Amino acid sequence: MLKKILLLCVIFGGMVMVDAKEKYFPVEELIPGSWFVNSIQKTRADREKFYLEKLAKITPDDSRRSACAEAFHRMLEINSFSSNRAEDEAIERALGWKKGDFTWHNNTFYTRTGCTSWIITPDVSATGACMVQKNRDFKGQNLLSARLYRACQGKYKVITVNDLWSSGAGAVMNEKGLMIVQNDGSSVLKQELPSRSITVGCIFMLRHIAEHCANLEEAVAMLKKFYRTGLGRSSSIYLLADLDSGAIIETTGKHLAYAEVNFAYEVRANNYLLPGMRSTVKKSREAFLNGANRRYAASEFLRKVVADKGRIAPFDLMRLARFRQPGIEKTYKYRSVCVNASLASTMFVPDRQFPEYLSVAFVALGPQRHTVFLPIPMGLSAMPESLVNGDWGSKAIALSEILPLDHKHITEFETVETRFIDEFFAAREKARMLLVSGKRPEAVKLLDNVFRRQYDEAKQFLADFTEKATKIKDKK
Repeated sequence: MLKKILLLCVIFGGMVMVDAKEKYFPVEELIPGSWFVNSIQKTRADREKFYLEKLAKITPDDSRRSACAEAFHRMLEINSFSSNRAEDEAIERALGWKKGDFTWHNNTFYTRTGCTSWIITPDVSATGACMVQKNRDFKGQNLLSARLYRACQGKYKVITVNDLWSSGAGAVMNEKGLMIVQNDGSSVLKQELPSRSITVGCIFMLRHIAEHCANLEEAVAMLKKFYRTGLGRSSSIYLLADLDSGAIIETTGKHLAYAEVNFAYEVRANNYLLPGMRSTVKKSREAFLNGANRRYAASEFLRKVVADKGRIAPFDLMRLARFRQPGIEKTYKYRSVCVNASLASTMFVPDRQFPEYLSVAFVALGPQRHTVFLPIPMGLSAMPESLVNGDWGSKAIALSEILPLDHKHITEFETVETRFIDEFFAAREKARMLLVSGKRPEAVKLLDNVFRRQYDEAKQFLADFTEKATKIKDKK
């Protein structure tokens, strides 16, 4: 039987080779928790056993885990936030877990993600709207998943990038163009935090806010309420933006500071910089330099782009996500944006006219020097399994073990990405014309086709590149 089938591409009049065995998960499958249960099927035998053993070791008492889960949901309900109870319980039933164990799992192992993020505002954005990007450095959660879904009726559709076994979001954009990312805050006050048992982790909050808020004002108000009512307690730095402006919120369990971002750009790593928060920063030189040098390197890069071009485009941000200065790193250890522990980079580019269809996430799933930034439009009808189930990122991690961090083939990746950017934005304008004419199914079909063609090309490129890199390494 043929392993490949030919699909006629609606746009560009081309032919695309598509793997006949590739499974696609529907975006609008409105069964509570189905998007999560489907995505973990490949890793279930191994990871489920691992997590259940960890849960039993941390809290051996089943009734204790159940009581903590109940308290978690009750806190949300008391504070007028919609509860995830129905989804959590549906996932527990599908997994066959004991009552409360999924809630306990999701809020024990997934609280924060790390690294560096930046907001680009409309006055210097080549797209005319805010852009938000997050690099992720976080050891121990290497099963990376990009998901596009609507959890249930009444919630906004979201695209999230996070660890596979978490139902939260390390980076998230919704169909209204609201974008939220988070960095760890290097705080001396972490020891003041209460037990995690009934703490709402920021990864849950990011997704929850994006599912319920239409704009920056609503998102900021909800995040502040989470912290002021005691639900949010992580030491975190949040970057939020909608189409027009952004905001930085720095938090600890007992402190919160807020600032608007409405001009040029802003970068954050792990240091608190807002008035009232600086006294909470870890005092060691090493802890300070860890965040300060990465923030400075990114800001300097963006300043030079604005000086040279006047505008910051998506391709510029891809280069920033991979930015390093190896020579200087010998003296200044953290003088780079992309470091050895980097796992992914996500760039959100919303569309003003039709954000629910034409907004796009450029996702480098896996170490960004060893994978391709793939455009994922919000209007897709389905997501391919390898992006959802951890395969794509795992292969990029495997490639990073073959090639050094500063390999000499970055231009080959950039050539593919430049073409993808041009093709996607050309297709997006065709989709826009269809949407203006009221032809929504045709616009979705066009977006599906351009995405699937680029997805297949990227998949083939990475497979061929990995084979070539393996041969080179074997010869050495």
